[in-house]
Amino acid sequence: MSKYCPEWIFSSLAAQTSKEFLSSNNSIAAISRKYSQEINDKYNEVKPEELIALAENILQFLSEIEAGEEAVNYINDYLHYRVIFESNGSERKLSGMFSSAFDGLKVKDYNFDKCFKIFKATVFSIRNEALPKAEPGWLITDVEDINWVGEAINKETDLF
Repeated sequence: MSKYCPEWIFSSLAAQTSKEFLSSNNSIAAISRKYSQEINDKYNEVKPEELIALAENILQFLSEIEAGEEAVNYINDYLHYRVIFESNGSERKLSGMFSSAFDGLKVKDYNFDKCFKIFKATVFSIRNEALPKAEPGWLITDVEDINWVGEAINKETDLF
């Protein structure tokens, strides 16, 4: 049975790639390789190039809207919303007795266009105060039951 990565995880790790690129000395390729390997341990293959493409477009979009110093905050607010809430606005249940938000899917429910549109729409909604922002100092790794995603984020990026 196929196990595809849920869209919210793929999009979140692409956004995290952008955030780490802005706030570290690591290359976008090295960061995306780290997350690709972590995803591939759990689901069907996701190539680093898929994460790079989305991460680069996120960065380009933030440049176009002249986010400047706020770019990392926009990404963090996006991550907060995607991890805490479902697309319909209800609270995301990360773990449960019979299923989990981390369960692999039978069909691939993400693609570049869909993920990028969701990012742009979420950032515009956050800027217009239609969606909640993350509390100052919030980190995705602080979320209870964030599972292997938090471990992946805490992992050092291998430069080679």
